Amino acid sequence: MCHSLEVLNQTKNGLFTFCNHSKLFQLVFNNLCFEFYEWELENFKKYLSTLDITYWEKNILPTINQRKIPISVGNKYFVILVNKNEIAEIKTLLATGITKVRLLKHKDINYQFIEN
Repeated sequence: MCHSLEVLNQTKNGLFTFCNHSKLFQLVFNNLCFEFYEWELENFKKYLSTLDITYWEKNILPTINQRKIPISVGNKYFVILVNKNEIAEIKTLLATGITKVRLLKHKDINYQFIEN
């Protein structure tokens, strides 16, 4: 266990961390665990951005498994299959930039208040 572990992002099914001691990024998603150095992480992000999700969903023959989008992990005999929602969640995990949430004002809410 790395004592200098920093949580970068977290979702329902995953956790994205960085260890200052080993300089490794760790992506844990469902039962998968990836460890990346910075250059490997950038390559993985580029690979995810080039995936043609609509191609894999529409052109692959119907199967029992709903997961049709392949993620290659380097070995030609081992491919991880995911679905569109899982790809989106992985991309969310890897997007560590802080996004500012816009708060609603009372004028933004379309609601007719009626006192009884």
